[in-house]
Amino acid sequence: MTVYIDVLLALNLYINYFLIKSTTLITRRSCSRMRCVAGAFVGALGALIILLPELPFFTVILIKIALSAMIVFVAFGKQKPFDFAVCELFFLVANFTFAGVMLALWTFSAPLGMVWSNGTAYFNIPIAAIAAFTAAAYFTIKLIRRLSDKRLHCNKICTVKITANDTTVTLRGFSDTGNELCDYLSGKPVIVCRFDKVIQLAPQNVLDYYNGQYYDNLRLVPCKTISSESLVPIFKANISIDGKNADAFVGITKNPLGEDIDCIFNPKIISL
Repeated sequence: MTVYIDVLLALNLYINYFLIKSTTLITRRSCSRMRCVAGAFVGALGALIILLPELPFFTVILIKIALSAMIVFVAFGKQKPFDFAVCELFFLVANFTFAGVMLALWTFSAPLGMVWSNGTAYFNIPIAAIAAFTAAAYFTIKLIRRLSDKRLHCNKICTVKITANDTTVTLRGFSDTGNELCDYLSGKPVIVCRFDKVIQLAPQNVLDYYNGQYYDNLRLVPCKTISSESLVPIFKANISIDGKNADAFVGITKNPLGEDIDCIFNPKIISL
């Protein structure tokens, strides 16, 4: 069977993109669209292994692990060793699950136009069919993650620690899936905090903003609630929730958040 390089690369670019997005859902890590595409491109180039002579099984496994490490590094950037290992593990799980399904399909039904070699699948069937299959798998994972978030984290009080400017504050946080506030540039979620609780962490431009003075290089995010609309200044900080890392910006508001509540966050910001 003839394997067309352009189809092979395009197909694996698409599949690896959704494998990376699935990893972000499972691990609750953020990954910009450009990084996701770059990581998927690395994975697509790795699919050229299908053109090599049949390799031993364990050689293929080692190549897949090394390739996945490269993809994770490109997609998620430099991380702590443990965080990198978690991303690598779950990306491998997603990858091997997909590969297992493809191997079973090839073994038991051997559909016309499919080649399986060196742990890589090639399809000479309509791209729309592959797109539908991959998208269905991705949205299934997304649904499971959302249901898990609601069951485990929704309406839950958590201990939130925020560190910035060599200062750490401990807050009483409320987990709410209804908080969809995000930075419009990066797409990263925002944890909304009471002004008086994080004032010692706030950069000078945030303080200037609330004091009605000139402020520079400040990012503002539109925030709309049932009763009001406002602009929330945000800044970067290290965040942990119940001891787990959280990938989000810190937003500050003077509006009340609720009785005995210092901050509100979406559970999707909590990393595994």
